Amino acid sequence: MKKIIVLFTMAIILSGCTNGDRYNFSGNSDNWEVVYTVEVTDEIEQQTSGIIKYIGENKDPEAIDYKIEYKNENSNSTAGNSGEASPIKRGTAEFESTVCGNCAIIQKDEEIEAEITWNGQTETFLLKTNN
Repeated sequence: MKKIIVLFTMAIILSGCTNGDRYNFSGNSDNWEVVYTVEVTDEIEQQTSGIIKYIGENKDPEAIDYKIEYKNENSNSTAGNSGEASPIKRGTAEFESTVCGNCAIIQKDEEIEAEITWNGQTETFLLKTNN
């Protein structure tokens, strides 16, 4: 039994090293919930993806504009994902996976700002890591 547990533990550790770090950031406002996933592939490359879900009480909007941004403190610039007139299907909008090469890597303790605009309204809130 001990051999099985050791092998299982080693497989988990090795798979984590092979795939790089993966962080899930999340946050919500009165009307929106965002989950933003960052997968670091190496020291200078990361892939981001996410889901925006409408949690408000009114009818789901048909489309939103959004910005998911983080500040790169080393170069004093801002990076992230954005989308204009992104369709909402069944209360959810997914944004395409984006690969950033030769860029500042998001760290798991960073705060990421989400801004969502729909039907003349805008909400801004922070996303924090939950792992």
